[in-house]
Amino acid sequence: MAFAGYPWPGNLRELRNVIERATILSAGPAIELCDLPEEFGLKPDPAIAVGARVTLDALETEHLKRILALSHNLDDAAKTLGIDPATLYRKRQKLGLL
Repeated sequence: MAFAGYPWPGNLRELRNVIERATILSAGPAIELCDLPEEFGLKPDPAIAVGARVTLDALETEHLKRILALSHNLDDAAKTLGIDPATLYRKRQKLGLL
């Protein structure tokens, strides 16, 4: 998903370099989001943080986005969040994250 959303201004050469770098940095057999350059990761909204003057919906949305980006799949994300996968689906639907 991270690869599909990136504009690839350097085309094939940039793709090759990103994959080589991620392969070297990867701790396991699969490339994770944390192994990719910063441009591929989440750009957290600095105004949305624990203790900031934001709504619970905004805080929940940001947290869900981060957990979903770091998780291998929806079941993994639900387990990390301590909720049922069906509950995660409903929360994603409610917050427009589908």
